[in-house]
Amino acid sequence: MVPEKSYQSEQIINNPQNQIWGYLAGICALVTLVVIMFADVLFTANQQIISSPRCDLAYEFIYWRYFGFNQLSHGNLALWNPHVFCGVPFFGGLQSALLYPPNFLYMVLPLALATNVSIVLHILLAGLSMFLWAWYRGLKPQACFVSAVLLMFCGAFFMHVYAGHLSNLCAMAWVPLIFLCIDGIFDKRTLNWAILGVAAVSMHILAGHPQYVFYTAIASAIYCALSLLNQPQRIRVLSLLAIMGIWAGLLVAVQLLTGIQESSYTIRGDGGVEYELAAIFSFPPENLITLISPDFLGSLPDQSYWGRCFLWEMSLFFSVTGLVLAVYGQVYGSARQRHFCMTLIIILFILALGAHTPLFGLLYRIVPGFNKFRGNSKFTFQMMVFAVMLAGIGLHRLINNKPSWRWIIGIASVAIILTVMAGIIAGSVSGSGIDGWWHDFMKLIKSAADKFRESYVDIALYDDSNFVRSAAHRASKSLLAAAGSLLLLAGFFALKRRWNYVAVYAIIILVLAELLVFALQLRPTFNLTDVKLPQEFKKEISSTPGDFRILDMPRGNDAMMEGMFDITGYDPGVLRRYSEFMAFTQGIDPGNATTQYPGPKTLHSLFSMLRVQYVIQPEGGQLQMLYNREPILPRLLLVNDFKILKDRDSIFSLLDSPTFNPNQTVILESQPQPLPQPSDKPGTAKIVDESTDYLTIEADINSPAILLVTDAYHPNWHAEPLAGSCQKKYQVMPANYVLRAVPLQAGHHIFRMEYRPRAFVIGMWISIVSLTVYLCLCLQRLYSFRRTR
Repeated sequence: MVPEKSYQSEQIINNPQNQIWGYLAGICALVTLVVIMFADVLFTANQQIISSPRCDLAYEFIYWRYFGFNQLSHGNLALWNPHVFCGVPFFGGLQSALLYPPNFLYMVLPLALATNVSIVLHILLAGLSMFLWAWYRGLKPQACFVSAVLLMFCGAFFMHVYAGHLSNLCAMAWVPLIFLCIDGIFDKRTLNWAILGVAAVSMHILAGHPQYVFYTAIASAIYCALSLLNQPQRIRVLSLLAIMGIWAGLLVAVQLLTGIQESSYTIRGDGGVEYELAAIFSFPPENLITLISPDFLGSLPDQSYWGRCFLWEMSLFFSVTGLVLAVYGQVYGSARQRHFCMTLIIILFILALGAHTPLFGLLYRIVPGFNKFRGNSKFTFQMMVFAVMLAGIGLHRLINNKPSWRWIIGIASVAIILTVMAGIIAGSVSGSGIDGWWHDFMKLIKSAADKFRESYVDIALYDDSNFVRSAAHRASKSLLAAAGSLLLLAGFFALKRRWNYVAVYAIIILVLAELLVFALQLRPTFNLTDVKLPQEFKKEISSTPGDFRILDMPRGNDAMMEGMFDITGYDPGVLRRYSEFMAFTQGIDPGNATTQYPGPKTLHSLFSMLRVQYVIQPEGGQLQMLYNREPILPRLLLVNDFKILKDRDSIFSLLDSPTFNPNQTVILESQPQPLPQPSDKPGTAKIVDESTDYLTIEADINSPAILLVTDAYHPNWHAEPLAGSCQKKYQVMPANYVLRAVPLQAGHHIFRMEYRPRAFVIGMWISIVSLTVYLCLCLQRLYSFRRTR
């Protein structure tokens, strides 16, 4: 069988040695562009951080990075986070990303600067990965540059800068490199590409966003299946692909296995999430308009978006010019360069539609993984990777071809149509009233959003005349901007027929202009001091003696930065038991505790059991702090009375009973050994040493008792006796449904209660062995390469 023409052979034909400087210049241009765009936050000493102050970076990631890498800089790999939710798994939460090498910046740079450098680095990494993939496919330097810029600043990627989705950005940056390695395996069928692929997939996993890893795996599987249709050496290719995927899994086994085990105890446990939760944040079909009109349904900076879900995952914009180039690339690009791009775009878009197609229900029931996540719209990023590749192919072909007059007239005609549409929309709200088709269209979108629980706009605004007019004018202006870009592009296409490279660089400038206008409005900043606890609150809390917690309703995660302890937080990995308990205290059916952020809005009497001493809540636009005057439980409490209840609702009912006294009675779910006995002298217990993952406890008791530890229970907490302890075996049991209990016999005790998941230990050794073998293989391949040279 005659082998197919390879990407590499096409690259050699199109990219002679004297063109290498063109590619290096393209890479330098990418670096320069990104550095200039973010110079204000990279080269100043202030504490401004890129992101909206109302989104995830300010509420979540900034605290995670501070806590995790502050601990790591002191030699502690934090497996458990004691600061939020009365304690929650940290390392196994995956988004902590403690083993992700670029995150080590947080140990050497100030927090604000490290965060900004991380964001900028991954924007650049996404562009460079895309550039290299386009280069490998034989595109000219200008086309590689355009593909890279389109990916860096497209809506599916760059809008996550505004949203502060740090782990999203880090994970997405590696996707083009993964597809490059897949192409290399199919083309060259050598181990070197598989070795590079192992590194790319490993970094993709360690970046800390399992949903993007899952969706990239789905996209890669589809891409590989299609590519195998024309592959003469299927067995060898499949073997190399298996090495790439499986070895990467072994390298990061310590992270993967721990994360998989810990996820089984969260609200997304073994059974996954409910269908209704998995179905939300599917890509709304009407948002297809964002391909040409990014602000048609509103924009992020002025918070005017009135469409479904959140715009940062519902935008397909990658410039009008980029869209036209992608169509041109699909029409005129060579089959080897296009290589299933359009097929992948269509398939991934259908997957992104999620619950808006019958396919989603089938995938939810049959394919493992689809029942674990919400937000199928995230497939749009993998789709966008292939779209910008097509755009690069379009410019590559345009450089050597003269566009026909049909293209020029067609582009200009679309511009005229968009101009007419803009006029019709603006005219629909020009009268004194707002009743008309535009208002009906907005209400139609609102009703669809309500059906899928995807509306985040005040319903009254849809009947507010000022809001409706503003929405229509914004949509009209966005269409006019798209029409203007198309008219300029039509002019440059016409210019291309006579002045080739002048027109090509004019088109590149038009791409840059569109994207920069779009992106520059999506990089707000906030000051690090604005997300910290007010100094007067911090001073009062620190001066209050005792081991207690706070309830910070607006921003629970700041306890990690302030060294305090909170009963709430902002984390998708909250334990199921704890989420159910919090739902009960807020009058919500615990069986419906599906929210990942169980932030209580009202103070409940059971919070004294969780040691809540201060409550911080918004009042009249200001924060106020209240002191809880109800007596709270101590960190350690010796109890002699217990009751056994195995049913969750029965436990909650008894806890809420006015006759239940948590100072005297503890509710267990199985028989304790040894059995506690009444005593007039309960004894003493104290913590003699502690860290994030362990407590060393010393106790002296005259009769058997139960030691209640008012920290969150988790099955991976275990207790082991230390030298001098009278008891040879300790058992950590759930107490009062969410706390820990240890039955103790009479005598002197000294034991260590430690959180150490078995999956972490097993995964650690697998990772160590796999990394050792991988590094040895890399050295061997490097040595062979040098000898060959």
